[in-house]
Amino acid sequence: MIQSASELSYPKHVSEVDLLARALGSAGEVFLFVDYGGTLVPDSGGDGIARRPSRAVRAKLEQLANEAAFSVFVVSRRCVSQLERLVDVSDVGFVGQGGFEIRSAGGEDFFPVDPAVTGRLLRELEERAADEMARFTGVRVENLGCTLAVQLPCEECRVAREATQRFVSLVTEMDERRQLEVLYDPATVYVRLAGWHKGHAVRHLLARADQDDTLAIYMGDDVTDEDAFEAVAEWSQPDGPDGPWVVPPMDEEEYVGPPGGLTVLVADRPRPSAASLFVRNPKEVYEFLSSLAAVASSLL
Repeated sequence: MIQSASELSYPKHVSEVDLLARALGSAGEVFLFVDYGGTLVPDSGGDGIARRPSRAVRAKLEQLANEAAFSVFVVSRRCVSQLERLVDVSDVGFVGQGGFEIRSAGGEDFFPVDPAVTGRLLRELEERAADEMARFTGVRVENLGCTLAVQLPCEECRVAREATQRFVSLVTEMDERRQLEVLYDPATVYVRLAGWHKGHAVRHLLARADQDDTLAIYMGDDVTDEDAFEAVAEWSQPDGPDGPWVVPPMDEEEYVGPPGGLTVLVADRPRPSAASLFVRNPKEVYEFLSSLAAVASSLL
């Protein structure tokens, strides 16, 4: 199964303080979801190195997590135990393995599926893929737990194309029961267990929130975050087809608008996405978090 997000459009760049002041002004509770690689820290570029957020970024996450109105979650394809060591901030929750592992800030774990059973197919696929991809220079297979990633050499278009075609053929050949989904990024092909993703994890965590008094914010950079963007949009406006709540124009001073969802793509330049807003890089993510913390401390 090839997974893609629906109703994509070009997001607009964030104007942090004005937007957040208006958004937070009518929210009694805030759920903040921030993707890890490519969002909190620069993308690994396929080298597999686990990078820690800077001291400044971790301090900002801690400041937000200490706000009584905030529930902060770091989201990643990495496992929760590794995320905890890398982030090392108390009172932060984690969504690991692309949504298949959830840990609340209090340490309570939730697993939507049994990875020991459903991960068997991925392990078999990993063995076959490692053999098949070994003949392509610069291609690397990485097991992320409930997701398998094939890292492609961006500078070698022909190699990347041929490796992608062979890998997808292998998935189709092995996945007789259609238990897997394939997603594409420019430098990576992912295959994951079907039936659960980051969007489902977000919905699970928002299920206890008061929809009339909650603002949900999701920031992410890659194709696996599109599911979460859509989840926030659907959760914040279940009866509306127009996507996530957007802060009204400044000239509509009398209209505050209800709390809802803000979805923020992290990309050098805007691209079609289910997100309504974008920032350019992890540096601008930090600036967004700084503005969020400043506004929250004065309003909430």
